[in-house]
Amino acid sequence: MTYMGDMGGEAFDRIFVKVFGFSDVERHALNTMFRLSESRSTPYALWTAAAPKAAEMALIDGDSWEAALELANPAHDNLRLIWVGDRAPARASLAVARPLQWAAVIDGMDELFALEMSPAVPADLPEFDLDLPLGPESSASPDLDLEFELTTSPALLEPASGISRPHVLVVDASHDARLYLRARLAMAGLMQVDEAASGAEALQWLNNRLYKLVILDLDLPDMDSWQLVKRVGEARPAVEFLILTGSKASRFDAARGWFAGARACLCKPLHPGKLEQLLLSLS
Repeated sequence: MTYMGDMGGEAFDRIFVKVFGFSDVERHALNTMFRLSESRSTPYALWTAAAPKAAEMALIDGDSWEAALELANPAHDNLRLIWVGDRAPARASLAVARPLQWAAVIDGMDELFALEMSPAVPADLPEFDLDLPLGPESSASPDLDLEFELTTSPALLEPASGISRPHVLVVDASHDARLYLRARLAMAGLMQVDEAASGAEALQWLNNRLYKLVILDLDLPDMDSWQLVKRVGEARPAVEFLILTGSKASRFDAARGWFAGARACLCKPLHPGKLEQLLLSLS
């Protein structure tokens, strides 16, 4: 079964997912990610009885009352199982711990189905403004027509008590881009900056120092930048501000970054005015 998408009539397979459990807020976030995946070569969709083909995957909230019941249902034996929560069964293809980050779930689904992460954008689509400020505390989901308010923090330049920390880590393979960001950061009063030209170098910095702000380019040559985004999200104490940049950043990347905790996704070449406004709001 193929699905004729709204991408110039191109046919592509849609993967249907059975979903069990989860709160209303979590389901809303998941439905948003499913909608955004329509721009990709193989989209995901919530399975219902009216779906044109059988589900290929089951996404189960391990903390829900339905978990044990659906796990024992023989009708689901042939489905790839993604388990969210503790005590994952042995046959789970992927187990995701809480607190839940849908970006990690989507990463796992992509790996299971070997999907390309970069969607092909048809030439006849209208141009979009990809410089989306994204505020995690906003109650709104990342609808494509929405801009999200950036949370400001007067404490950005203040290190935690007893901790001496650089304020900013800039991760970009381009030397010129790093110099440009250094200059812009200095103009915003952010003077303590470390640089990384690769994902490996960035990991070394993250393993040895604490940061308040990380500016991370999605076009790193030596590793999947989303793995580095995940590592930034796991840093403890937490990195308070994450800004993503990219020459090929899509609206799906912007939404994915939002779910991963990014405060903005800026498309290269960077708009000086927007970058200045963003950095000043952090300082």
